[in-house]
Parts: sequence; structure tokens; C-alpha cells
Amino acid sequence: MENLGKKVGYLKGLMEGAAFDTDSANGKLMAAIVELLGDLSDRVEAIDESLEDLNDYVESIDEDLTELEGAREDDMDGLFEGDDDDDDDFDDMLFDDGEDKLHLLRPAQSDAPEEESLAGNLCPKCSRMFFTSLKDEEGAEYLCPHCGERIRPVALTPDNAPIAKPADRE
Repeated sequence: MENLGKKVGYLKGLMEGAAFDTDSANGKLMAAIVELLGDLSDRVEAIDESLEDLNDYVESIDEDLTELEGAREDDMDGLFEGDDDDDDDFDDMLFDDGEDKLHLLRPAQSDAPEEESLAGNLCPKCSRMFFTSLKDEEGAEYLCPHCGERIRPVALTPDNAPIAKPADRE
């Protein structure tokens, strides 16, 4: 494609050297064709430059993606080490002895030893949510903070959790 500009220049030189009459119909036609070829040559060169820039950009994105994938693999190497079944390892992180751990809330890390982990619960009487300490005995009875009834709470799970709905806009 680099030779297009040179070839168009050669055609212009031939046309001038042949002393074409640019006032005649054939001369006008030839001059217009050579001019069009010059414009097309310039356009092709601009497209080639843009394509080179685009290829450079795509290559840099590919290199960045390769680096990110390598960093992610390095971070994940020790997570599932020694097992062929990654799904079981992931499930073990979420479900210990079959119990759903997704409903547990853990306070932010701090130096204060009195902070404890909490579990979300639902009152079986009023169906409102409240929290209990994970350190409490299993099967303990509580007074619902909403209705005041003595209850054994139901653990909050994704299946029974209340779902917020967007407020109506007026």
C-alpha cells in the first residue's frame, strides 16, 4: 500500500508529460480519474495508520489481560490445592456440615474483643427479623424484640429472607 502514492504521482507525471488537453472530454476524464486515485490513496494511507494504532492498542489490552489473568491464577493457586473437584471446595467454604453459612454476619475487624458474630433470625410469630449471638446455645429461647413473644427463632436463609422492594416514585 505504500506504493499507491508513488504510483498516483507517476500517473500524474505521465499525464502532464503527455500534454493531455484538460479542456477536452477525454482529458477531463483522465484528470478526474487521477485526482480520484490520489484521494483514494490518501484515504487508504490514513486507514492503514488507524489500523496500526488499533492493533497496537489491542495488543496492549491483551498484554494487560494476560497480566491480570496471571495475577488471578497466582492468588487462586493455594485456594483449591490438592483437589480435583473445585466445586466441592467452594461448597465447603460456604456450607460447613451442610449448614448454610451465608446468613451469618460478621462485624468489622477491630482490636475490641467484645465484638461477636451475629446470625439473622425470623420470629415465627410476627415474621420480623432480628439478630442473635452465635455464641448462644443451640435451641435457646428468646423474647422477640418486635412482638415480645417467647420464641425459638428460625434461622434466616435466602429462602425465607424478606426482600426489599423499590419505593414508589411519585
